[in-house]
Amino acid sequence: MGAQDPVIEDSPAPLEGSPVPRPVAGGRVIPPGRASPWEAPEAELARRLALFIVETPQRQFKDLILPEATSLHLRSLLTKIRHHRVLYEDFGLGEVDPHGGRTAINLYGPPGTGKTFAAEAIAHELGLGIIRANYAEIESKFVGETAKNIRAAFQRAKDTGALLFFDEADSILGRRLSNVTQSTDHAVNVSRSVMLLELDHFAGVVVFATNLASNYDTAFVRRIIGHIEMPLPDAAGRRRLWRYHIPARLPVHLSEADWESLVIETDGLAGGDILNSVVFAASLALEREGPGCRITLADFEAAIAAGRRAREEVGRA
Repeated sequence: MGAQDPVIEDSPAPLEGSPVPRPVAGGRVIPPGRASPWEAPEAELARRLALFIVETPQRQFKDLILPEATSLHLRSLLTKIRHHRVLYEDFGLGEVDPHGGRTAINLYGPPGTGKTFAAEAIAHELGLGIIRANYAEIESKFVGETAKNIRAAFQRAKDTGALLFFDEADSILGRRLSNVTQSTDHAVNVSRSVMLLELDHFAGVVVFATNLASNYDTAFVRRIIGHIEMPLPDAAGRRRLWRYHIPARLPVHLSEADWESLVIETDGLAGGDILNSVVFAASLALEREGPGCRITLADFEAAIAAGRRAREEVGRA
């Protein structure tokens, strides 16, 4: 045994029904999920990279229902990505923007307005896979682990050429703490610094999504080329959303006046709320009449009312 090798303590075989002993090194218990001190760096990196799966995007840009101004903003960012050489070499923008290879997009707005849909549609439009770096997969209760997971997410995106999507981004891009009083505060600041560095050196496409953009640190705001508001839909948008979310095979029985009533009754609601209402209305009719059911305006109205009541009593968007 070398002088630097960890000491692995022997323990007697567990009795039947007794707890399984946890790994011990140098007298310290190794928490579940944390790299053991004898794990090779390559194995640890491989374990972290495996957290981030490259998916094939299914949503398409043509199905994204947005106000024209928002859609135009998104299309201009796609043009920047597609025609980077023309902009930064032929047009000379590289002389004044040396970090122009970086493309970070921030989608912000109320819940249910299509931010995740848009991220997937952007990846599809660019012909890229998508890596969903959810906050739960990035954050760790062990000090120092979060920064390593952030590095691994970017490394995985570099290796595969995929679009990197951070949902609940305000949890990762929040303001750094000026009053550091404990180790967890220090870990938060380290994670923020690592994210800044990775953004500066990443030449691919990153999309952030948040319901709380006001919580972003200003250092991140400057590094994001496009901040795109995803607003609640207007009447025209809601009309399109209702048509989009009701498949042709769904046994709905609605007159033209009924369709307009749905548009009016969902004022102030998001596309996600409309989808939930469709699913709930279909479930109500199926429970009442079975597979031969007819989904009526009354079913949709009951579903919309239940959704509004939940927003008021359970949580506010």
